[in-house]
Amino acid sequence: MPDSQTRFRLDNSLETLYAERPANLACTADDPRSLLAWQVATRRQAKAMLGIADVPTPRIASRSLLHRRERGRIEEEKWLVETDSAPDMPLYLLRPTASSPRGTLLVFHGHNPSVQTILGNYPSEEERREAEGRDGNYAQLLAEAGYLVCSVEQRGFGERQSGTPAQDIPNSCRHQSFFYQMLGRTMVGERCLDGKVALDFLATMENPVAGDIGITGNSGGGTTTLWLAAIDERLAVAVPGCYFCSFKESIMDIRHCECNYVPGSASRLDMGDLAALIAPRPLRFIQGIMDPIFPIDASRAEFARTGKAYELLEASDRISMSEFETGHAYNAGAAAEWFDRWL
Repeated sequence: MPDSQTRFRLDNSLETLYAERPANLACTADDPRSLLAWQVATRRQAKAMLGIADVPTPRIASRSLLHRRERGRIEEEKWLVETDSAPDMPLYLLRPTASSPRGTLLVFHGHNPSVQTILGNYPSEEERREAEGRDGNYAQLLAEAGYLVCSVEQRGFGERQSGTPAQDIPNSCRHQSFFYQMLGRTMVGERCLDGKVALDFLATMENPVAGDIGITGNSGGGTTTLWLAAIDERLAVAVPGCYFCSFKESIMDIRHCECNYVPGSASRLDMGDLAALIAPRPLRFIQGIMDPIFPIDASRAEFARTGKAYELLEASDRISMSEFETGHAYNAGAAAEWFDRWL
């Protein structure tokens, strides 16, 4: 008989509910043709889960350069991008100054107070040392490695906040996430729309860099990276950092920010299935073995799930998981190596 103090706990009920989920979008294809058909259908469903299936990509109405400044080996530009149906967007370009860019990367920040940390702009020397010790300035590092880097300030952070954030939480993820969900949309979906606008911006620059476009980001940036690469085939190479895991053993079992939750997603597929939408495009995951919020064993299990899709398409050389003896940290060297190989 249950102990009186635990009788009404819901742990077992939740586990049963999860175990009985239909998972009707899981990838079960056993030949290339059925896999490609599954991708087309599931990509539509992924957009629906994000709340953007019927939302057209906002069209750029105007763009204006707000500042340009030299920063040693790179040049930084800040642009104001206005669209016909979305909030104004601050967009940053980092250009290598020593030579022409070797390629273009769309780079998303995570749960930093703003985009400035990944750009290599810090409010204090202490924060600089802390960020650079874990490659937190990865947009700067990738630009210094020779890439044109485009970074968008993600909704809920920095200049793109709303509501009245709690004093000890430097973002408005909670306010915006639940606001969007009440309207049938999601924070991840809105951030993906911003990424789509950024891709349009890059495609219509006066002097676009020739070649394909890669995408990367860490933590919350890894979230946007995986979902956007899954639904937008314009992205040729993807490197999500510190996000890839199972939904159950990370987002559902461990406390995360509200902006991670995509209603209904875990009932229909797992993260390895979502990543299979990227096949056969080159895909590398960066994972910290000691990451406390994305357990490595679950990451490895999902990697095996995604790997089956790459095997079917004879593209096993195009998928990789780089594991490091770190916690929740990016590795710019592993990302640059993958982009150098495939872009």
